[in-house]
Amino acid sequence: MKEDYLQTLETAGYTARIKRISDSIMYDSRKVYARLNLNIEPNWHLIFLLLKQEKKMTVTQIADVLGFSHPAIIKIVKRMKLEGYLKSETDAKDSRKQLIKLTKKSLLELPRLEEEWEKIKKVLDTIIDENIIVLLKRLEEKLAHKSLFQTYIDYYKIEDNSNTL
Repeated sequence: MKEDYLQTLETAGYTARIKRISDSIMYDSRKVYARLNLNIEPNWHLIFLLLKQEKKMTVTQIADVLGFSHPAIIKIVKRMKLEGYLKSETDAKDSRKQLIKLTKKSLLELPRLEEEWEKIKKVLDTIIDENIIVLLKRLEEKLAHKSLFQTYIDYYKIEDNSNTL
């Protein structure tokens, strides 16, 4: 077997390796959904489950809870609306805000979707070592405390001019 170039890069190849793993899992999840004639994307389960719990949320609230960018959530919500899984309504307290909620279609399909997500989770549990989850949490905590950018600035004792970008 030939050597994996990204592995030879060690930490310099880290983000590419994480992306490669993520892409592989997303691709295979799409294949599972297609096999079951489910017209959904792998990352939609986060929105389904969050809105099942919270009932209604703004895009900003969803982005904050998930730690995703506002544009990323807008893109997901737009696609889910096109498929009939989400709808929005004007907030009664603030007419400038749109509240996102699950549609009747979502609520009807949710038990089947949750069953498939549980099956996928069980398969992932056989693939992903629990130590990786612990290490991933530690990495997320470190980055939440101090970003790569701020660590770089501090490590090299550089003046932070990021507000000029």
